[in-house]
Amino acid sequence: MNSPVFSSKFGGKVYHHLSNLSICTTTSSIGSGMNCGPTGGFNSGPGGVNCSPGNHQLRKLESEATRKISQGKRNEDQFSTSSNSATNSPRLGRSNKRSMTSAKESDMIQKVKAVVPKLNHAMHKGQCGRIAVFGGCILYTGAPYFAAISALKVGGDLVHVFCEKEAGTVIKTYSPELIVHPVLDTEYGMEEIDLWLPRLHSVVLGPGLGRNQSMLGRISLILEKVKSFHLPIVIDADGLWHLTINPDILKGYQKAVITPNAMEFSRLVKSVLCKDIPPSVQPDPQLVSDLATAMGNITVVHKGAQDIISNGRYTELCDTAGAPRRCGGQGDLLAGALATFLHWSMAQGSGGLPPPGPTVTAAWGACRLARGCALQSFNQNGRSSTTTDLINQIHSEFARLFENETYL
Repeated sequence: MNSPVFSSKFGGKVYHHLSNLSICTTTSSIGSGMNCGPTGGFNSGPGGVNCSPGNHQLRKLESEATRKISQGKRNEDQFSTSSNSATNSPRLGRSNKRSMTSAKESDMIQKVKAVVPKLNHAMHKGQCGRIAVFGGCILYTGAPYFAAISALKVGGDLVHVFCEKEAGTVIKTYSPELIVHPVLDTEYGMEEIDLWLPRLHSVVLGPGLGRNQSMLGRISLILEKVKSFHLPIVIDADGLWHLTINPDILKGYQKAVITPNAMEFSRLVKSVLCKDIPPSVQPDPQLVSDLATAMGNITVVHKGAQDIISNGRYTELCDTAGAPRRCGGQGDLLAGALATFLHWSMAQGSGGLPPPGPTVTAAWGACRLARGCALQSFNQNGRSSTTTDLINQIHSEFARLFENETYL
């Protein structure tokens, strides 16, 4: 049965319409009209083309169009199964391999998502985290700010900064969002700390703390008080320098996470394991596990080319691409974010999280977020990327990684 054919003229062109096919031919002039042909088709006027159902030219064009469509489908099918290697492995196999390599990361992302609290209108201020940052001296005021504002932007509700007196005014000018207590080196400082510690959910110790020997006694006292209230704690930067001098003060406190870089890790290994190792951005993961075990199964996060996270029982790697730009303050962002994640994961209870457990899961989530922020910032700013730029990426990167109906 022949397909019905219709033709029309407009703007110097003749349009032939078959079922499922339209063909346009150009005419030299606009026809004067259309006359019905003897077979029931239409004949265009002067300069047109006869297009009755029996027209062989139209059938030829229709056949050619069908042939090209079929050829296109064959090419598409061939491309989808074509080999990209000498073994002629199909494209589907390569896709499966790509999924398998990211399966571990996908699993960890799901575990982090499980600890992120779902927001709802019945929640009260402070429920998602009251965090404290202990650090900040006259020389280093940026580090405690970066840690504190990161804890806040990740999702903590209230963030306190306990700093030295001369640093207080400077840190207050950075942001009205932070609660600043310039008491760390004052006579009445411990009274203020005693007042606030019971109200807190987690603590960061070290950013911008400085290496004043006179602070050693006070730092030890703060650590003892943190342990007495069973608060999770992140120790970073100058806090690690003080810990190297007295590592036993944290030994066995399994709610603690330390975040050494290559140099800080080398010092800790020498102090705790009595081994001399050169600083490396790619240490042996077993050595990280050994340090965690020797310190009583606290959690160690070695920051480097890949972040190695271990509590001596479980070891996880976060090796997602970050940024080659290494500006100051990125570790402070990680420490602050980690404090918020720690509160969320610890709030699940000791039996509420599957392996690798709350501290390792929280640490992995913070590392993944920090790496994502670094990459996004570098893509936008290149060499000009700073920690402030990374902090500006927290919302979008957190939403991309961990927001899965986290509000009601």
